[in-house]
Amino acid sequence: MTTKKLGWSHPIDESDQWDGFNEPGIEHFAGNPVRHLAREVNQNSLDSADDGTVRVEMKLSYAEVKSIPDFEQLKKTIKLCKDAASKESSKAQQFFQGAHEELAKSKIYVLEISDFNTRGMRGPCENGTPYYAFMKAKGQSKKESATATGSFGIGKFAPYSVSKLRTVFVSTVYEETSGAYRQLTQGKSILMSHDDGKKRRQGTGFWGNTEKCQPVEGVSKEMPAWLQRARTEAALKKSKGTQLSILGFDNVAGWRENLATSVAENFFGAIHEGKLEVNIDGRYSLDKTTISAFLRNKTIREAVEKHKNEPEQFDNCGYYLEALQDNPEVIVEESEVLHLGLCQIRILLREGLPKKVCMLRNGMFISDSLALPGLKNFSDFKEFIAVVECKNKKGIELLRSMEPPRHDDFEPERLATKDEQNKGGMALNKLAAWIRNMLKRHAKNPVTETTSLDELKEYFADEEGEGGGKGTAEVDPSGKIIIRAKRIVPKKEAIQGEEAESAIGNDGEEAEGGGGNDGGGGGDGSGGKGAGAGGVGGADDARKPSPIAAFDNVRAIVKSPTTRRIFLTPMARGKISVALLEVGADSDYHIAVKTSSLGEVADGKITIDVKPKERIDFEVTLSEAFNGAIKVLAHEV
Repeated sequence: MTTKKLGWSHPIDESDQWDGFNEPGIEHFAGNPVRHLAREVNQNSLDSADDGTVRVEMKLSYAEVKSIPDFEQLKKTIKLCKDAASKESSKAQQFFQGAHEELAKSKIYVLEISDFNTRGMRGPCENGTPYYAFMKAKGQSKKESATATGSFGIGKFAPYSVSKLRTVFVSTVYEETSGAYRQLTQGKSILMSHDDGKKRRQGTGFWGNTEKCQPVEGVSKEMPAWLQRARTEAALKKSKGTQLSILGFDNVAGWRENLATSVAENFFGAIHEGKLEVNIDGRYSLDKTTISAFLRNKTIREAVEKHKNEPEQFDNCGYYLEALQDNPEVIVEESEVLHLGLCQIRILLREGLPKKVCMLRNGMFISDSLALPGLKNFSDFKEFIAVVECKNKKGIELLRSMEPPRHDDFEPERLATKDEQNKGGMALNKLAAWIRNMLKRHAKNPVTETTSLDELKEYFADEEGEGGGKGTAEVDPSGKIIIRAKRIVPKKEAIQGEEAESAIGNDGEEAEGGGGNDGGGGGDGSGGKGAGAGGVGGADDARKPSPIAAFDNVRAIVKSPTTRRIFLTPMARGKISVALLEVGADSDYHIAVKTSSLGEVADGKITIDVKPKERIDFEVTLSEAFNGAIKVLAHEV
């Protein structure tokens, strides 16, 4: 154990710079920090897995404020930051006012997160080691494995995002190559620059040996026992692993359920495989024997349903877990995919499933909405879910290297060279094509030879009713003829020429491409450029039509005879005029729009401000009831 001076130290800034309150690493986890905490800390523990199942325990305790090491100095620093925050945003002022009040209490909440069956953070505190990367380095991630679940070094900020003091203590025990066990303990605060007399100090400070802000080695009586992973020298060998102590934990209502749900949704694969077990404050225990029941728990579902993407994500993860289990209903296919090696897909078919493809890596959920070709539209497929995993080490390394900091997508552009980017893009395209083929093989609706078209029965009436009479019977042409008077309905104005060819979506379609100035693609399947050359206006028609606006993925869903819900993705920025057209055999006719949930209605058309590739949807009321097919036409304004 060292005898050097221990205490808090925010290094002096000799360059007259200023660390503002808005630390990008912490802001990265704003929104729902508790959920991000669950994903990041368990990811770090899995990356440090040793022998057996990784076990993570999260426990809330109540600690005496004065037991915080060098409490008076921490309190003074918070006060200096509070004074400096007067020149910062109201957000900074509110935070430091709250932190000041937190340290005025006799006790504060501490969330202790400990992992077991891990290697700990290997030191010493020198550049190039995992410990240094976690505590000292910026923008650096030092993992022991190339297939580690994390890779950017941003996840280490997640614990600070749930601390009312932005202060965390780390205590880790690791085994040196010599076989000796070593413990490193250190505190860290991420605050903001502040002036201490005539000295400007940096926003980030450390507790430990004040000389070069080094950690305390071994077991120390100068630290409270609750901060140390091993509390006696004899316990070092049995204490390998890491403990985080988050001071001033924001004990918001439902935090246990929030943490547990995030763990289940992000790591159901690893938990199912027996790689991970998580216990949350003795309330929830997630392991391979309990994860299935947890994802069916109605009470938990109700507790999180107000969060973003919930409860749909909770339900979907339950389905994905089913696909991973031994189940005769699950279809399993494997194949060697270019640059990725062996990949596996598990398909479950059942009514009510959301038609989603879930991608896992090392048992961690990546995404179920990947923007890969052929994996967006499954309208003519049976209801299904699919879970895809790469089983090859080199393939996993390639996928990991294409992930953004949130680990929720694959982006070949992140690779270092053009050759690597091409390799990554090709691998993803080959993977997507294989997935699509497997889904076509097992989940595609078969084509039927005979289909009943109820929509046309009023025009081809059969007095016998459906199924009555003989299909080969002929009608006597000299038989009885009935003539009825019918009211003549005035013809609507027909849409001719280029405008008729430029419609970009029919009722209920999912068009892949929108129209351009050459005429938009309409009808079934993909859009793109239309084939029409456009009509010629009359001699007295001096006006030129406005340019046609281009769109992708147009849908028009029938809500009622007078109501449609329109979905479309603009390809350019600006103001557009949207019109609805009745589809005719030879021509299309305008249908006047009465009201719209988006934009302004004038002369039966809707004017909307749009942004490129930002999908919009709106509900329209027609001026008259209409049950037929419609087209959607848009012009630039």
